[in-house]
Amino acid sequence: MATSMSGRSKRAVVVATLATAMASAGLFATASAASATTTPANKNHCVMNLATDQTRCYDTFPQAVSAATGGQITDAPQSPAAAAASRSFEQRINAIGRQAASSAAPLAPVTLSIEYDWTYYQTNAGSLTITGTSGCDSDSSVEWMKTTLGDWNDRISSFKGYNGCQVRHYQHENFAGAYTTPVGENPSMLQIGGLNNQASSIHLI
Repeated sequence: MATSMSGRSKRAVVVATLATAMASAGLFATASAASATTTPANKNHCVMNLATDQTRCYDTFPQAVSAATGGQITDAPQSPAAAAASRSFEQRINAIGRQAASSAAPLAPVTLSIEYDWTYYQTNAGSLTITGTSGCDSDSSVEWMKTTLGDWNDRISSFKGYNGCQVRHYQHENFAGAYTTPVGENPSMLQIGGLNNQASSIHLI
């Protein structure tokens, strides 16, 4: 679906250009300063917005989910593992995606996947929530991509896709090297599909 990818890439450029112009004018200096991609040691739960190409990190998983959903979900489970196992949490995340698909002006970003630092979504490690402006469809084309994972390079050990997305992980940046079969979730990349602590770029399909 090359046309769709092109449109999304252009939309991301427009958003980023507008943000730069506003920051230069001093319209939101605080927000601009908060968008750094460096992960402080005590902020282990990050949100990567593929539409704006910004990553922000938080102290807790619920704080990250609140940011990822534009404040629509403020009571996410404290444990990333509990969230991965929760049918109710999945339904709420996917409902935001359906709302975005039916609205000309989506109220919140759409969660595409949540990647975890340890296998089986373990609770005492970090999480990376990946968002965009819309979810994935049922064909095999690439909907979203990230050429480099920054501070999350070589960290991912499990993941779960949302809003119809399957995830393909690549061993190196820019989709090079070995890669995994795209699936909707994988509780242990150590045992299923390989590339445990080796993923450096991703496709969301």
